[in-house]
Amino acid sequence: MDSISSDITDFEDTLLELHRDFQRYPFHYGNENPIMPELYRLLREQLTPETVPLEYRQQHSDMEQWRNREMFNRVQNDGNQLPRVRPEVTFYDDGIWGGAKSDFDLVVFPADETVVMQGKKEGIGNFIDAKDTSLSVLCEIKHSMNMSGQFRSGGETDIQALAEYPGEVGRRYFLFLDWWPLDGYGNRTFEKDVRQLENRLDEVEVRVDVAYLPRDGEIEFVREVA
Repeated sequence: MDSISSDITDFEDTLLELHRDFQRYPFHYGNENPIMPELYRLLREQLTPETVPLEYRQQHSDMEQWRNREMFNRVQNDGNQLPRVRPEVTFYDDGIWGGAKSDFDLVVFPADETVVMQGKKEGIGNFIDAKDTSLSVLCEIKHSMNMSGQFRSGGETDIQALAEYPGEVGRRYFLFLDWWPLDGYGNRTFEKDVRQLENRLDEVEVRVDVAYLPRDGEIEFVREVA
């Protein structure tokens, strides 16, 4: 199994573990804040090898700035490596492109490829080059507390952004934790929510999957919303 396929399996296994933790400690996940660090921690423990090679470029940097000229002389590094999972990523594509968004909640880098990072004009930049960096997983994360209990209202924006990302990706995921999987009458809303989410979407030409983690009930994977 190549790295991307293995990483997707590891990512989905990690979601199962996150779901169990959500159900074990529901009040810990009372808002969106704990989701990212917990998913990041679990993936750091799961992925092997832990790091990938890094190529750091300065083609967007102002080399008149001493910070840029001195950068590599002042940094102790271990062969320029990055952890394979990274939160809060901003991408370059010959500059930040004009899509729905250029920043995403979490990515997983394949084990056998180099990550290309771009410096910013006046110093260290944390921008990943979309054209020259492949991804195993690209993920956006949402919580029912931020979306009135329904992921159909607003989720389409993130799914559209995931679909528009111009780089090479093994799997694009919209991850949704739902504290309120039952409506006020005790009815499960998941299937209706998925239908209404798809109705609100514009045409999506690239596969985007949904992972639905409810506080009560089984995890659900929707393979390719459209």
